Amino acid sequence: MTDEHDGPQEPAEQPQVPAAQQPEQPGRGATRRRSGRGRSLRAQLLIGLMSVLLGLGIVAQVRQTEQDEFAALRQDDLVRLMSEVTERNQQLTEERTQLRRDLSALSSGSGDRQVAEDYAQLQAILAGTVPVEGPGVVVTVVPGDQPVDAQRMVHMLEEMRNAGAEAISVSGQRLTASSAFVDTVDGLQVNGVSISAPYEWRAIGGPETLAVALDIPGGAMASMRNIGASVDLVERDLVQITAVRDVDQPEHAEVTDPED
Repeated sequence: MTDEHDGPQEPAEQPQVPAAQQPEQPGRGATRRRSGRGRSLRAQLLIGLMSVLLGLGIVAQVRQTEQDEFAALRQDDLVRLMSEVTERNQQLTEERTQLRRDLSALSSGSGDRQVAEDYAQLQAILAGTVPVEGPGVVVTVVPGDQPVDAQRMVHMLEEMRNAGAEAISVSGQRLTASSAFVDTVDGLQVNGVSISAPYEWRAIGGPETLAVALDIPGGAMASMRNIGASVDLVERDLVQITAVRDVDQPEHAEVTDPED
């Protein structure tokens, strides 16, 4: 008797596996990983290139700004100018400290007679009420076909002050904080007095510092030469300024306690 189970049996049906779960064929996963790494590397290179270009653009902009401002100056001129500014700032700081000490001593009554005399002498020099002498420079300006105007004279005065000049005069007129240059039909006026060419400037201070400051490219002396004026500067160990100013008593300003 033949068993119904005997005889050839059909193979069992294999379970279906979803495509997402089917194992990758050899080599396909490695290709995808290499492709992903390639895209990541290209992105990093692109970001790096953009960063470099941005940095170069910023540097170029900064250099262009500096060149526009100091294009006319040589490196030696820039070094001297920086040294002068630093030295002048230090001098002003020391002067301010000393003036505060002197003022404090005078206000408290503890200062001796010498301190009081020194302070009064300093005020007289700054006010231009006494003759002075010391090392400095003498600058002679001879106009050409075009007259030297008040603006260029003010430029000369400002550069002398910035370079540390302690006393200045021009053509016999003492220049102080209240001095002013004015262009008139008859020519230049300073302190309300007409002055005529050639103009002789006298400045007391560090001769070398004054000379360098006045003769830098684009400075006061260069500005006058640009309109055809002849400018001559001489450094001297002794410059005398005999011109003085009459100081009017203030009508409105009053001295106050610095502690208030």
